[in-house]
Amino acid sequence: MKKLLFIAAVLLLYASTAMAQAPKFGVGVFGGINIPVVQDDQKSGTAFGLKARIKLLPIIIAEPNVTFGKWGDPDPVDGLDLGISGSKITSFGIDFTLGGLPGKAGFKPFAFVGVASYKVKNDDTNYENSKLGVAGGLGFAIGVSPLIDIEVRGKAVVAPQDDGSKKAIWILGGINYYFGGY
Repeated sequence: MKKLLFIAAVLLLYASTAMAQAPKFGVGVFGGINIPVVQDDQKSGTAFGLKARIKLLPIIIAEPNVTFGKWGDPDPVDGLDLGISGSKITSFGIDFTLGGLPGKAGFKPFAFVGVASYKVKNDDTNYENSKLGVAGGLGFAIGVSPLIDIEVRGKAVVAPQDDGSKKAIWILGGINYYFGGY
């Protein structure tokens, strides 16, 4: 019995030491293309941002983030240039990923859902609206070392407005850096 308890204690100590050394916090930068969906008043533009990655559970990571984006200028209507630029979008939110864990080299697929405050603004038309919206998608990371991941993700965004919603697909690539365990 004592031998079994000793083995269990050693295994528990080993597991807690291994978990303590695994990265639990990281930061990342990302950028890519912002593709409007079912919007004739915008063209594709850009998106970029910053995020933190916080390991909550063995397979769940919280990602507080801020994203800045811009849609392209609208198409001419009946051959007439409208003379307005595309809208800007700024979001502050949090995504929750399932998979794509830090601290491991190799291919790491993941899925995610999130919620954010989406502010849509157009200086030319004096339009400004900020509402809570949702996002979700799929992606993968490639761990090039235990502390660095390169990732690609597709993010579907629905940003409600007073007269409907702005929808977009963001195709993003980025790099994440993880700090050691604490």
